[in-house]
Amino acid sequence: MDPSALSAQAFDALADRYLAKFGDLTCYDQSYLVFCNGLKPGQAKVLDCACGPGHVAKYLLKQRPDLELLGIDLAPRMVELARAAVPSAQFMVHDCRDLFALERHFDGMICAFGLPYLSPEEALALIAAAERVLLPGGMFYLSTLLGPSTDSGMLHCSTGKVVHVYYHSEEVLLQALELHGFSVLMQQQISSPATASQVTMDLILIAKKMTD
Repeated sequence: MDPSALSAQAFDALADRYLAKFGDLTCYDQSYLVFCNGLKPGQAKVLDCACGPGHVAKYLLKQRPDLELLGIDLAPRMVELARAAVPSAQFMVHDCRDLFALERHFDGMICAFGLPYLSPEEALALIAAAERVLLPGGMFYLSTLLGPSTDSGMLHCSTGKVVHVYYHSEEVLLQALELHGFSVLMQQQISSPATASQVTMDLILIAKKMTD
């Protein structure tokens, strides 16, 4: 089975536990605020990739109630939880590896910890897709687990579910952003939150698409 589909099945089953474990985290709020502040004023259109149970969307709309936000996730239960948590936004089951099928353009795109479930090749493809779906001056937020690719592999959950976790290279991601016309506004490394299953180093990148 496709590793991303396998992970989606696991997150579908674990969605409620995930929300209880990570839904109230505040350690990433400052970076979300940087993203928000970079968006154009007045009804900016934002795509939340791998939206999970809607906790990021909820924060963004608290800061900017005017945002037109679309959240996508491969796990149906995650989408259900997001719709319940953020009724003012739109959510749908959709693969972030196929952004062009949305047939929309956005002023901002956020992918908070979606990359750990995308292979290095898929992560680079996502950055390339972001260049095409973001409008000039659009904001792009990425966060992931930082580490060598040799650390990537199957993670067996206590429930018996399996997810494929990928670690990514900061240098490779920065090079890809530059290649696709993004200017990096913020790069930050922080330790994983106490609720994480294992201790990791998290990478946050916020970039802006240069005007055409």
